[in-house]
Amino acid sequence: MPSIHDHIAGHLDPRGRGLLPGGDELPDAQIDHRRGGGLVPWSDGTALTYHPADVTTDLPALVAAAITGGDHGPLYTALCEREVLAELDEVLAGVRALGRPDAVRELGRRLATESGHRAPVKFGIALLGLGAGPGDLDVLLLLGKHEEFTAFAFAAVEATQPDPEPALLALVDGVEGWGRIGVVERFGEGTGPRLREWLLRGGFRNTVLDGYLAHRAATIGGLVPALSAPDVDEELLDAAADILCALIEGGPAEDIDDYNDAPIALSLLIGHLARRADRLRHFVTTARVEEFLSGPGWDQRYAAGWDLARHDTLVRGCRDLMAEPRWRDLTLADLDSPDDRAFHDACYAATALGIDRFPASLRRARTPADWTGLLAQATSERLPRILSLASDVLPLSELGTGPDDIPGIGARWTDHVVLDVVVTALRDFPGQGVEFVLTSLRCPVVRNRVMAVRTLTGWGPESWQPEVQSALRTAVAAEPDPTVRESMAQLLTH
Repeated sequence: MPSIHDHIAGHLDPRGRGLLPGGDELPDAQIDHRRGGGLVPWSDGTALTYHPADVTTDLPALVAAAITGGDHGPLYTALCEREVLAELDEVLAGVRALGRPDAVRELGRRLATESGHRAPVKFGIALLGLGAGPGDLDVLLLLGKHEEFTAFAFAAVEATQPDPEPALLALVDGVEGWGRIGVVERFGEGTGPRLREWLLRGGFRNTVLDGYLAHRAATIGGLVPALSAPDVDEELLDAAADILCALIEGGPAEDIDDYNDAPIALSLLIGHLARRADRLRHFVTTARVEEFLSGPGWDQRYAAGWDLARHDTLVRGCRDLMAEPRWRDLTLADLDSPDDRAFHDACYAATALGIDRFPASLRRARTPADWTGLLAQATSERLPRILSLASDVLPLSELGTGPDDIPGIGARWTDHVVLDVVVTALRDFPGQGVEFVLTSLRCPVVRNRVMAVRTLTGWGPESWQPEVQSALRTAVAAEPDPTVRESMAQLLTH
């Protein structure tokens, strides 16, 4: 097994951000072909006896044995236990008490650069965080390119470098997913100006959900002071729009009602847009703000400090900008854009302007997200055209190959996901698209069969064509999942 360090080094993206294809899959993962070729976390099957209560005393002792007697095996084996890093701060305190900083640093570097399993690498990074030398920074930055290790590398760099901000900026800018989120969530009042500027101008964007970091971008990044300038550049204007729209959208993190400066920030943003809006993206931002301003919850917001006059002024400003005639032509043009973001903005704008986007959605349907948007517009009149297109693009005979317990995650299962979208939408159209539902009933992906059952349940037996009963009986006999089998059998008794 190659070391994780060498694996990451071999998958560095020359552009400096993220890893090349295959880089996310660490050497301690294995292919489980029974699950459709998915990756599962490594496990050697060893039954270890370490528990969180023992870790704080056992691990420092194993570290001592490794640095004095050179016996690394017991330490490495213990580190591969899933729970071993749960009490990391206490463990590091015990290691620090050994009084052997140079030997601990050397052990940390060895674990970080030579280990083939992720937990020893994390522990090695943590040991380097007790006293990394000048030559260790490159190791930390390289390992931090993988989302699994970014937060560990960030903590080590922050703790050991005399001027950590340039390295921290390179580290957090080099990842885009959970690694970035985990690091930015550590930002606080002591965060340096370069990191704050980076966060405000786009560092909040990530591949998971911008809303996770939007509030930090607005507060720690200083959104209101930045927008208070009489003129702002295009990068800052776009970032401000995305931050405030993410807060309006809400989600698992803080939302617009958690942002105390929201009234001022929105007023400043709409003021800048009123003076310089020239792209459809600006219209979409304005429309989303207007939708928020016209929505529910304003009695609570007035009580929390929103001013009625400011609210009314903002609504009028948004509506005046949205009423300009140029937006219609820009929307129609971008409905044919090959760029995903431009197309999705055009779809939103079309809805706001009363433009029928169905023809463009029908032309574009490629990805599961495209199909979801298309089927959201389905009507009895439109459904035949949608199903005709689905028949052309979905190889139904290759999808209904028989039941299995495959989760259907990954690019190779895209057609099954599209079929899932189609069958889910068909629940609102009893008796239509039976061939899609029956194919879904025979799919190896569990969710496809579950959705077929739900759609048939929604239709009710009175809408079933004759072949449905026969297909259900066959499906019950072959179904490997007891829960799904029971739901199928219950359908037959209705």
